Amino acid sequence: MSRGHEPMPPPRLAVALLERLLRGRQSEALLGDLLEEYRDRAARPNSAALARRWFWRETIAALATARVPRTGRTHMPAAAPTGDSGLSRFIADLRHGARVLLRAPLFTAMCIVTLALGIGASSAMVSVVYPVLIRPLAFPDPGRLVMIWERSAEGEPTTTSFATISDIRRTTRSLSGAAAIGYWTATIAEGGDPERLPGQRVSASFFGVLGIRPALGRDFRPEEDAPGANRVVMLSHGLWQRRFGSDPNVIGRAIPLDGVPHEVVGVLPADFDNVLNPDAQIWRVLGYDAAQPWACRTCRHLRMIARIHEDVTLEAAAAELSALSEALVGEHPREYPAAGVHVVRLQDEVTRAARPVLLVLLGAVALVLLLAVANVANLQLARALARAREFAIRAALGAGRARIVQQLLAEGLLLAAIGGATGVAVAWLALPLLLVRLPADIPRLGYVRIDGAVLVVAATLTLVLGIAVGLLPALRSSRGAVFGSLRGGDRIGGGHRLARAGLVSVQVALALVLLAGAGLLARTLSELFARDPGFDPRGLLVLEVQATGPAYADAAVVYDNHDLLRERVAAIPGVASAALTNQLPLGGGFDRYGVRALDKPLDNPALAPSADRYVVTPEFMRTMRITLRAGRGFTPADADSAASPVAIVSAALAARIWPGEMAVGKRVQVGAPTAPWREVIGVAADIRHSGLDSEVGHQLYVPERQWPWADAIVTLIVRAHGD
Repeated sequence: MSRGHEPMPPPRLAVALLERLLRGRQSEALLGDLLEEYRDRAARPNSAALARRWFWRETIAALATARVPRTGRTHMPAAAPTGDSGLSRFIADLRHGARVLLRAPLFTAMCIVTLALGIGASSAMVSVVYPVLIRPLAFPDPGRLVMIWERSAEGEPTTTSFATISDIRRTTRSLSGAAAIGYWTATIAEGGDPERLPGQRVSASFFGVLGIRPALGRDFRPEEDAPGANRVVMLSHGLWQRRFGSDPNVIGRAIPLDGVPHEVVGVLPADFDNVLNPDAQIWRVLGYDAAQPWACRTCRHLRMIARIHEDVTLEAAAAELSALSEALVGEHPREYPAAGVHVVRLQDEVTRAARPVLLVLLGAVALVLLLAVANVANLQLARALARAREFAIRAALGAGRARIVQQLLAEGLLLAAIGGATGVAVAWLALPLLLVRLPADIPRLGYVRIDGAVLVVAATLTLVLGIAVGLLPALRSSRGAVFGSLRGGDRIGGGHRLARAGLVSVQVALALVLLAGAGLLARTLSELFARDPGFDPRGLLVLEVQATGPAYADAAVVYDNHDLLRERVAAIPGVASAALTNQLPLGGGFDRYGVRALDKPLDNPALAPSADRYVVTPEFMRTMRITLRAGRGFTPADADSAASPVAIVSAALAARIWPGEMAVGKRVQVGAPTAPWREVIGVAADIRHSGLDSEVGHQLYVPERQWPWADAIVTLIVRAHGD
């Protein structure tokens, strides 16, 4: 280069800033590299202005991050000055990591998307699992709330009777309170159009046991828990707002329910979480006494909730209640199938059905997360191999192994942080779609949201994943390995091959587990849908009908109304047939009665097999297309209340009572010992009442007009021609 073409000197201010703000050997190294590179750039034709701008950019970058400029001689950050704090070094590493990731946008995008999907799916599932399975119930001291069930002859938990609940409440010392719970549906005509309200009939002590006080008004009183005195109700906060406009003067007002006035005594708090019946909007006092026929010991249609004393353990309470049950069985041996009770914490009872489904989904999401981590770690390891010469140059400049590990960990944490933030956004977007696809009977879905607990889990996952995806390539970038890169080029060592092979093996194993799980799930669903429900569901339409109030106090009026409804619907063009029933197969109903055979007497009638009670019109079998295996179906003559009592039993029930015998012509008694004996006129094919995944149970069919009372709520079934 001739002296006549001496390049323009570098910016003096920039040089002065570097000399003043950067001390010691780092300042000398930076200035030397910058000045040499500047002279090379400025010597090119017409490049002086570009060189000066380049010098200013590199000066600002060097001052901001304490890094070596991008010259042709070095490409890596120098070791941080010994006087720098750990935080300063970490911030500098994050800045350098951001530049490294920006220089490989495709690689960075692949890692971020993979981590976002894993963290997003995990966060969405945690937002469901935590409130449903883990979060304590919103009651005072919820761990002491329990459900108490009687024991069947097979040892299974069953509902209990009013007489049994009364005996336990009177004699127990382990419980501070107990209450009975029954189902109830009321029709209200006040404050708008008539509306059916799902509700509960409960003991006067129910809200006291839960530890809930009304937000407005008062609780039920003990004296109101008696026949004739129980026409008092409690409203949910939502019903009070929606139907009564949040009017505080509703307390003390009489509102018509099923045509009968009921006094409103209280409004529940807005945050009351009725986990035993989330749809309930109104509560009425049970109002039973021992003289009522439905309060007998064998009338097991109530659930029992209780609160254990503070100084009593669950095990001690269960032992005392089982002893009380044994005493009751000793006093009434013909009215109990077995001694003992099941005592279950309310939290466990509420989440029992949902727990397996949610845990399986959580396990599947955890596998997806592990697969995402393995993928990103493998990508990071491959990139670390490509950067081996870069690490070797850093090591040659004096960066120790710990410094390189720290830099790679910072890159991994930065990558995971971006993936975690994106994952939370993915979870927020995916959560509504997940809620739509979850079973509707999963409890506490109203609490599902992306809240602080979910964000803590997402942050923890991000931290752990950041360490995981940064640690493996960091540990593989040892000093020996980087020096080997300088000596022998880019050969991949045995340790790297083992690490990559291990990660690939993990990925394949996790993928196989997910594939096997998906295959098992698909096969299970296929087998479920292939199961014969016992009837033909194609072309069936259903509608629930309720007839309540003083106008329907007489059973004959209810039956006439049902006949009129069925006849008018059957006359509609396109309707092949129509029928009425008190419950539906696969409909979730629980209405069972004991069935005793005249020719098979039992020492203990309580051990008689139970069956789902179907009170139907004569067209039911034809409309549902349930096959008759023997005998005949119901005819209009059987629908006459004056006709001889008859019944149809399912094949499984017939085989249970009369194995190897002909059931047609036998006589059975359903329900109370005073019930009439019915002639079995037919044997029907088994149907699946509880679900496609449940075992075939027992069913018994009775003509509608032959049952002792009229069911106020029935289901209209219509079979249509074609679609």
